[in-house]
Amino acid sequence: MKLIHALMGGTLLLTAALPAAAEDTATVLELTASSQREVANDQLDVTLYAEDSRAQPAPLADSLNRKTAAALAEAKGYSAVQASSGAYASWPQYDKNNQIKGWQGRAEIHLRTRDFVQGAQLVAKLQQTLLLSSVDFSVSDAARRTIEQQMLPEAIAQLQATAKIAAGALGKTHVSVRELNVGNSGNMPRPVMAMMAKRASGNTDSVATPDWQAGTSTLQLQVSGKLAVQ
Repeated sequence: MKLIHALMGGTLLLTAALPAAAEDTATVLELTASSQREVANDQLDVTLYAEDSRAQPAPLADSLNRKTAAALAEAKGYSAVQASSGAYASWPQYDKNNQIKGWQGRAEIHLRTRDFVQGAQLVAKLQQTLLLSSVDFSVSDAARRTIEQQMLPEAIAQLQATAKIAAGALGKTHVSVRELNVGNSGNMPRPVMAMMAKRASGNTDSVATPDWQAGTSTLQLQVSGKLAVQ
């Protein structure tokens, strides 16, 4: 048997040299099997934004730029958190006569981390000046790869077991893999998030640190292929 190509999320082609007579008696089955795992979410993604309105676009841009720059500078103090700029837009506001009366804008920043403690602390800090747009929990790429490597043999074994059952029903005994396609269905998150938390003392403008429960996601690895039985 010759290995042509193997890649998670791609196609694994296997060829087996069979005698011509064997080829004539072989029945090719197209089968699908999968393996599924419930995995704890280990990655946090947060989007926060600044929004403002000004009479002229320049002061508006200055206000948004200052707020987002300050937030990104603050994030540098949290080594486990990756911070980046996000969507940025401004648009005119119109009066009842359809004349521009001012400008409004919004600028986002994104946070990503696997350290939920630092992430929650930074979000609480930034919420003193920014608004919270979204909080998402997921399985990180590193954890996903590890789990998929564990699921792959399970899914292939299930595929082969199904082929053997089919071979028996057809009165055949030998199973060989002709082609194997490997893919995954991505995250199916089941997050549970609690926003209750203890409030920092001293500063009346402080924001409570969120107490997040990350929940789990269901990862599924699917294999399909062509198997010859004879």
